[in-house]
Amino acid sequence: MRRTHRRQAGFTLIEIMISLVLGLVLLAGLFSVYLATKRSYTMAEALASRQETVRYVFARMAADTRMAGYRGCLPDTGEIRNTVNPDPAGGGRTEFTHGSYLYRFERYVEGFDGSGGAWQPSLPATIASAVADTDVLTIRAAFDPDVYVVKEMPTTSADIKTNPLNPAPFANDDILLITDCGGAAIFQLTNYNLASGSTPNGVPANFGNIVHNTGAGAPGNWTKDLGRKYPVGSQILRISTVSYYIRNSDNGTGPALWRDVDGTAQEIAEGVENMQVLYGVDTNADRVPDVYRTADTFADTAAWRQVVTARIALLIAGTRDYAAESDNRTFTLLGVTVGPFSDRRLRRVVEYTFSLRNRLP
Repeated sequence: MRRTHRRQAGFTLIEIMISLVLGLVLLAGLFSVYLATKRSYTMAEALASRQETVRYVFARMAADTRMAGYRGCLPDTGEIRNTVNPDPAGGGRTEFTHGSYLYRFERYVEGFDGSGGAWQPSLPATIASAVADTDVLTIRAAFDPDVYVVKEMPTTSADIKTNPLNPAPFANDDILLITDCGGAAIFQLTNYNLASGSTPNGVPANFGNIVHNTGAGAPGNWTKDLGRKYPVGSQILRISTVSYYIRNSDNGTGPALWRDVDGTAQEIAEGVENMQVLYGVDTNADRVPDVYRTADTFADTAAWRQVVTARIALLIAGTRDYAAESDNRTFTLLGVTVGPFSDRRLRRVVEYTFSLRNRLP
């Protein structure tokens, strides 16, 4: 009986090549979808990060700027004595003035206009490594919760008795403001301790003791005399000089926003590349801004004390290249043009106007 052998069947070379091509086309399509999805995700992530930076930065700046000039219960017309060194010529200073940048509390707001690689007025030494052609904003105010006097000062140079607080509400060398709503004094704390005494009926009572000696601390006090005997209920607050400026990030990602408090700087937001500030000036004493000016146009303290608002523009960028192409646009911040930039970072200009609440009706 003859058997018939069937020949073995298979793919031809052409069929294999067609299959490979189809597979490659399919893989290319899938890879294209993957890249598009990844690009969309990273773009959304960059936008979300930039938006979060915007929210945080302006919330932080708003909290400080709106407090400019806050001095507890003391109205703007109240008399203030500044006892922080240096000693004024001839001594006996009672007016609210000081030559040093960190202790110039009579200027509740102050600025420095960056242009042409320099600043007008010149930057103080505490503002280190600011990025050229960016502005600097300085706010001075009392920021911390109140501490209260519990025993009237027997003399104008006496230590100050406060409600007992442990831990101590202030640190040695803090600059403090005391006010009874009719007047105020600024001084440097040399020591805070808990002590004991007695109430008028002889019952022992604890209290906090604020010492403000001369000859200690930096810059120190030129006198212990606060100008008046502050009564029970007077407020004591820490007063600070806070500055915002642009400086390169410690992480190597380019410019960032820094916040300096009393000479100690801290980076608070990466990707903030430029800041420009205009100051709303009240020219007719109605506490409403009549004109906006740059910092270089203010001649003296009297001019700065007419400021009632601050208009701030920030250029905020992503910290990495996300865009498909290099961004050749320029950006305008309150009349100042910057760019273009030779990278693929996403950028946005954000502008806010903050009222100085303690200067408004």
